[in-house]
Amino acid sequence: MTFKLSTASSYSWPVAGELAGARYSFTGEFAFLRQDRIEELTQQLAKRQRLLEIGQDDPDLEHVNARAVAAEVLVGWSGVTDDDGEDVAFSPAALERMLQIQGVAITICNAWAESLQGAKRGNSKAPRGIG
Repeated sequence: MTFKLSTASSYSWPVAGELAGARYSFTGEFAFLRQDRIEELTQQLAKRQRLLEIGQDDPDLEHVNARAVAAEVLVGWSGVTDDDGEDVAFSPAALERMLQIQGVAITICNAWAESLQGAKRGNSKAPRGIG
């Protein structure tokens, strides 16, 4: 199998979670990030999590949270609907509404992390190449 050096800027990956006892899912469109940015984000998240677990925080890392990461990595979607079952087009305002719903940002971050792990395992759905 050859390596495809793609010009694509994003890839699709399933996002699934639970809200108030009801399961939901949609397909997220995730940005291809440079490897150094992925490492920076994951290290900052891990460091902040360790600090919070011991009751501390770092003012330089206050901006590092699930909402901020989800807003950076999620660049589109399909399968998101409104109360009437109509498709909701991706937009910065729609994304902000979604990220204000309890638990959704972390679900998006987990799906993004799974997509990165899928790429390491050679999952056929995993992103290929770099953008």
